[in-house]
Amino acid sequence: MGLEICPQAVKNKIGALCELLSRNLPSLDSVYLYGSVALGDFIEGSSDIDFIAVHRKPLSQADIDAIAMIHREVEHTFPQTDVMGTYLLKGDLGKPYDVIGSAVTYYEKRIHRNGHGADLNPVTWWTLKHHGVVAYGSPNGLGYEVEAESLVRYVLGNMNSYWLGWIGRLEEELALTAGDGGREIAAEQLDYAVEWCALGMLRQLYSIRERDVIGKVKAGFYGIATVPERWHGLIREAMAIKRLEPDRFYRSDAKRLEDLAALLRFIHREANEGAAG
Repeated sequence: MGLEICPQAVKNKIGALCELLSRNLPSLDSVYLYGSVALGDFIEGSSDIDFIAVHRKPLSQADIDAIAMIHREVEHTFPQTDVMGTYLLKGDLGKPYDVIGSAVTYYEKRIHRNGHGADLNPVTWWTLKHHGVVAYGSPNGLGYEVEAESLVRYVLGNMNSYWLGWIGRLEEELALTAGDGGREIAAEQLDYAVEWCALGMLRQLYSIRERDVIGKVKAGFYGIATVPERWHGLIREAMAIKRLEPDRFYRSDAKRLEDLAALLRFIHREANEGAAG
């Protein structure tokens, strides 16, 4: 797939980035998009554009300075949509980050020389290999392989570390808000937690069961099709938040928090049982 299938906001910003890189970075080989763009789940104003730029030889200081200047120019022209990405040698594609070592990244609108913000893991490599968008260069440049087993192992590890931590914090918050004298719930923070956690963990459940990667909103539809109906309203609310829609399905934030914690516990259990099976 190429840029022609992408939303206009992506075409504009990545098209400008690729044009400037191709003119000012002689060693540029290709630019690929992964993340929500590649998964057909990009939402303007809500989603980032994730890229990996491949270069044929190590970057010099002059190359890095040119890359920084290019990103400043692109941000000035197209400031609305956030872009983040990593600059890699072709031989590093598909490798674990700890094997690659430091890399030049563009993250939070800044160039980093120490790999800060690099998003190089089996989910990224799987998405790039099986769903990636070629923004510049050859469509046959992704010669590495990534096994479904490594994808599932990584996702399950993430489920039992990062996401388990989220479940614990939400359950602690639920205990602190219980009763008449309980702490008040911040609705905006809860909105963030509902969208981030419900859709994020449903994505992981999908990867473990289906051995593939899916975008957040599509993961919401997957959840509605596969989890008990008691949580369908919460999932629809998470999808609305992600899509910047005003729809809400709860009158009580306390109930919303309670259902969120219960849904995440359910997903966590189903994911571990699915992986064991």
